Amino acid sequence: MQKRFLINTIGWIGTILLIGAYTLNSFGFISSTGIIYALTNFFAALFLGIRVYADRNWSNLALEFFWISVATINIVRIILQ
Repeated sequence: MQKRFLINTIGWIGTILLIGAYTLNSFGFISSTGIIYALTNFFAALFLGIRVYADRNWSNLALEFFWISVATINIVRIILQ
């Protein structure tokens, strides 16, 4: 029971991060080319990836791998500028 609660909480944190980053970007509070957006997307994908892995939801896990890859490339690009 506690493990399921933890996994669900991790999933909700990922969801909040993803929606938060998108909303803040859409309203101009953060830039889609900035480190905050990239890091938020990275952690959102990580947390959502943990959540969907726990459910053995392979198609969504593939999506999260893609999302975390894009975020990682973006973070490296920003750091190396």
